[in-house]
Amino acid sequence: MYCVLALLRCAVRAFLFALVAFAHPAASSDAFPVDVQHALGTTRIEQSPRRIVTLGWNGDDIVLSLGRRPVGIARYGLFEEGVPPWNPELLQAPRPVLLDDSQLDFEAVAALRPDLILAVRTGIGMLQWKRLSSIAPTVVYRSGPWKADWREQTRLTGEALGERAKAQALIGKTETALQRMAAEHPELKGKTFIFGAIFRADKSLGIYFDGDPRVAALLELGLVMPDSVKALARQNPGQRATAISFEAIDSLDADILIVWYQPGARAEAERDPLFRRFGPVARGAYVALDDPIAIWATSALSIRSIPYGLPDFLAHLAEAARHVEKTP
Repeated sequence: MYCVLALLRCAVRAFLFALVAFAHPAASSDAFPVDVQHALGTTRIEQSPRRIVTLGWNGDDIVLSLGRRPVGIARYGLFEEGVPPWNPELLQAPRPVLLDDSQLDFEAVAALRPDLILAVRTGIGMLQWKRLSSIAPTVVYRSGPWKADWREQTRLTGEALGERAKAQALIGKTETALQRMAAEHPELKGKTFIFGAIFRADKSLGIYFDGDPRVAALLELGLVMPDSVKALARQNPGQRATAISFEAIDSLDADILIVWYQPGARAEAERDPLFRRFGPVARGAYVALDDPIAIWATSALSIRSIPYGLPDFLAHLAEAARHVEKTP
């Protein structure tokens, strides 16, 4: 078992090294100026950025894979060092400034003297974008607040850095890895699933819809959203998620339940008899995500978190699927 884990870690390091290898040399100045279109407007970047700030989720992943080092990133609060383990370069000098992820501090961003702000996986609105744009050219999402998946984020970052072709190569390499992972777990194909969230002292299950990137990724791997969740999505148009109380949870069903937990919430939920009687939980077809790597690697998919954390997650999903197959 230890040999297998060691080999897996080596393979992941090799994959991440290959991602960075795609990124050199840096973009030619001939690539600029570039105009990047997004949901809030068009951002012109006059020259190759040298002082990049990333806001929201995963921006640093793509910047690093394209051979750059951000001067500021949002702090990842679940990790003691403030950065995810798939980005160990951020722990080396010069370390980026870690910005408060609970609020947008314009003064702290301005103090970093950025020449590009990447805020693709965020919920930034028009007024915030305009204020950030007064500091430096700012690129946000194309799809919508918090809806940018890993492909969109990689493409937009590549455009902003003058590295469109390299970004597309990274996408292709990651798509190949996902296809390989899906082929390794044929038992997942066609299984219905609910991807949810539970918070402390909240006797309800948050349920994500197909507009959420974490659900979209599992659909791409061959899993299926159940009719009951599709009906909830139709009742909540334009929303990424909704919540349903434990008292009403039996109105739903799926082969597999996936839940990420706020710290301290798992024990509360698993003591609740209504939750314990819920179909997938009672069958043992239930995957609990309560450690930082499992939560971030599945909730914040990127060209770096996918090879680092998804294989282990899919192994747990496959075990849950086997429980479904054993159920009479």
